[in-house]
Amino acid sequence: MYVRSKKNASGSISIQLISKSRGQYKVVKSFGSATTRQEIDRLKLLAEQEKDFLSKPQRLFITEKDKAVEEAFSILTNSNIRTVDPELIFGKIFDHIGFNAIDQDMFRHLVISRLTFPLRFTNE
Repeated sequence: MYVRSKKNASGSISIQLISKSRGQYKVVKSFGSATTRQEIDRLKLLAEQEKDFLSKPQRLFITEKDKAVEEAFSILTNSNIRTVDPELIFGKIFDHIGFNAIDQDMFRHLVISRLTFPLRFTNE
C-alpha cells in the first residue's frame, strides 16, 4: 500500500491510499483534495496514519476470558487431547430412550454407527 497524490483537472491534488494486486491498482480510501501545500500535507499525514493502521494486524474486543482461553490452548499438546468414543455419548442416549430393551448387541452397534456416520449409501 502506498499514498498517491493525483493532480485533478481543476488544479487541486487528490490524496488516495492505493493497493496493488495482480498488476491492478485499487483505491482503498480517498482522503479528499486540496490546493494549498498545508492542506495537502495534512491529507498525506492522515493517509500515512491510515496506512499504518491497516498494515497492523487487528484484534478487537479481546477480553480476559479470551486471554485465558488462549493461554489454556497454548499449553496443550497432542498427548493432552483425548478423543471421545461415540459409544460414550450415543450409548447413553440409546439407553435413555429405551432402545436397550432390545437385547441385540448388533442393533446397538448399527444405531450408534449410523448416528456417528450418517451417510447415504446407494448402489450405483
